[in-house]
Amino acid sequence: MQVRSVVARSASLRLLVATTVIFALGSGTAIAAGKWEVGSSAGALVRSKGGTAYATLSTGTYQATFNSSQASCAYVATPGDTGAGAVSGPIEATVASRAGNANALFLQTFDQTTGSLSNQPVHVATYCGKKQTYAVVGADGTLARGSKVVSSTHISTGSYEVVFNHKVNKCAFTAAIGTTGAGSILAPGEITVAGRAGNTSGVFVHTMDRTGTAADSSFHLAVACGGDIAVIEADGTKARGAHVVSSTKLSGANGGTYQVLFDRTVSGCAYTATVGVSTNGGSITTPVTITTATRAGNANGVFVFIHQTNGSTIDEPFHLNVSC
Repeated sequence: MQVRSVVARSASLRLLVATTVIFALGSGTAIAAGKWEVGSSAGALVRSKGGTAYATLSTGTYQATFNSSQASCAYVATPGDTGAGAVSGPIEATVASRAGNANALFLQTFDQTTGSLSNQPVHVATYCGKKQTYAVVGADGTLARGSKVVSSTHISTGSYEVVFNHKVNKCAFTAAIGTTGAGSILAPGEITVAGRAGNTSGVFVHTMDRTGTAADSSFHLAVACGGDIAVIEADGTKARGAHVVSSTKLSGANGGTYQVLFDRTVSGCAYTATVGVSTNGGSITTPVTITTATRAGNANGVFVFIHQTNGSTIDEPFHLNVSC
């Protein structure tokens, strides 16, 4: 009888643990991106997870193709060197679904000193399904699609609130200017993120034109609470993150360069990042861009470079998500 009792208690404990884990994953854990690609400025697929092709369509315009439909997903793209170099200018990437191909994305890269299309390398990650936390929001604040979204609201010109069904204040937020379907953004500006003031389940998104004037825009937003993530202050210190060994500001005042080291090799991964404050409340209204690369000489590191749209560098806080 005693043996049976011990076995029964052990089985009950295993069931309780399993149920707890399932509940946590289902209701409050935002996981990293599912599929991703890193494409060169010439239109070559350099590395990916679930990617099948990457091609140039015209100047600064690319198609990223995956092995399954991405039509119901969110997409976050960041200009970034495919190796350990740097994209040393104010480049912005926009996202959209590819017309006529549910497996593909339509990406464009702009030089924000002029607003013109420019051939640039890109890191792009997609977020799909019920286990991930994301939102695709129209310029008027309406939710086009998403997962774990309670509401999305247009607060004022260029200001939006997206509320999820779990706390996100310990997570990283990455976002991209982009259409809610096929098509393109003809004159994209910039996008920044923050935790929503007074709501630990909310994200504040600010969009502006490339001169810094608040402007409404549709966007894609992703929240990652696990995996390799980092939220870094303007001085290079870590505000929060997971698997982060260290973070460092590499240059002098307003040099705009940072290093984030993780506890494993990330050189075979994709890096998406968005300028944004680490706190719940506040925002960044300076028109800035962010680019990424593998850290030279360290396969565990990511290099981040921040520019103002006039081409000068600047120090700003940012959110970083590594997809492997």
